[in-house]
Amino acid sequence: MDQVSRRKPGLGNATRSALRGIVAVAALALAGCSHAPTNFSQFPGFADYFAAHPRKSSVPNGADQALLQRFRPRFMLPSGHAGMIDFYGDYIAHGKLYAADGSMLTDAVTPALLNRHRTDPKVVFVHEPRARRHDNATVYGRVDREEMMIGETKQELTFLTYHTVFRHSGLPAGVAGWRAGLLALVADLNDWHQLDHYTAATLVLDAKSNPLALMLQQHNYTRTYLVGAEVLLDGQRPVIDVALRSNELYPHHPTRTQRRAVRFLTPEAMRYLLGAGPPPRVSGDDITEGGADVEYSLAFLPPQDAFYSFAGFLGERRRLPGRDGPPGADFNTWPTLKPLTTQLVAGFFREGNHGDHARFEATFAKTGEMLDFVRVQAPLLGGLLACTALGTAQTAAAERASTRATTTAQLQQSPSECARGHPAPASAID
Repeated sequence: MDQVSRRKPGLGNATRSALRGIVAVAALALAGCSHAPTNFSQFPGFADYFAAHPRKSSVPNGADQALLQRFRPRFMLPSGHAGMIDFYGDYIAHGKLYAADGSMLTDAVTPALLNRHRTDPKVVFVHEPRARRHDNATVYGRVDREEMMIGETKQELTFLTYHTVFRHSGLPAGVAGWRAGLLALVADLNDWHQLDHYTAATLVLDAKSNPLALMLQQHNYTRTYLVGAEVLLDGQRPVIDVALRSNELYPHHPTRTQRRAVRFLTPEAMRYLLGAGPPPRVSGDDITEGGADVEYSLAFLPPQDAFYSFAGFLGERRRLPGRDGPPGADFNTWPTLKPLTTQLVAGFFREGNHGDHARFEATFAKTGEMLDFVRVQAPLLGGLLACTALGTAQTAAAERASTRATTTAQLQQSPSECARGHPAPASAID
């Protein structure tokens, strides 16, 4: 390469730039958690976390299923999207299961067989799409509960999580131009890896079942949006856009919208999401277009099920970085961020917000530890959630009185004004 660049500087520079682009964009893949040669499920910390927090073997009870039905989101698919599928009926039923040595274990994979191998990190399931198919859009609901300080009191929060499922995941639609053209020579940009089931929306309720916030999975991290400030509700149902190609989830906007996106929440990446720095080399923005409302069935699986807990690869292993199929849906982020209240706080930062930016620069940007940012951001978010709880309760009362079908919760005070009584520690921004 050096010799070529000396003879033809322009060609050599362009070639090096192109190669850097290919490597950078390839690393964007949403299954980037599949760090060859081992599965991301084997990343240090997961085993300890799940030993301390064993998965339940039962589906949500009747009351929790009723909650999931009551608040079930509306998902908006862009035009031409391949659509949602059923994990077992449309995906697992059509493929083969392989052992670590490449030998086929079975070509008739059932839920029972998949679960029999769910703890083996080297087992690989390879999906074989049918030429003609009729997919059944299915969303998988689960309920978890954790405590957090909301204002001045500790409350038990209810986390209603809805996992959407897609046959494959593509690169973000913001990856375009020459980068997309080069990658298209070696891979299908719409089918970068098999299976996308990390794509989850989690509605957070307070002790009185008031919606407080919405957590949305975006690539290998979650983002938190306040109800009444950033989330449109249809009655009590959040309205969510599915991104072109990548399937990532964002609060609904009726027109084509570019959304900042990164692979993982590194300090460089988070600074970009805050609107305070350039995009990382490994980045590509998502694009949403609103679109058509998806009709789907709501199903329930125990958290112990392979859908969540599978330690192997739930999709074909491919050559380029990040193209391996993902493990179970529980391996959606770093082990240190697995507690839902931690994810709730870690994902709460707003583009252009000077206070969030200052707290980020004083903590995560300096130490490289996201938990440092979580500690100083938690009191602020707790105050905002207390305000949101009041606002959503007031709006619910107004809805009952006026029988309005669609609303965005309105607060008597803005969240920022209300939260002044719950400021972040002064030391966070010194």
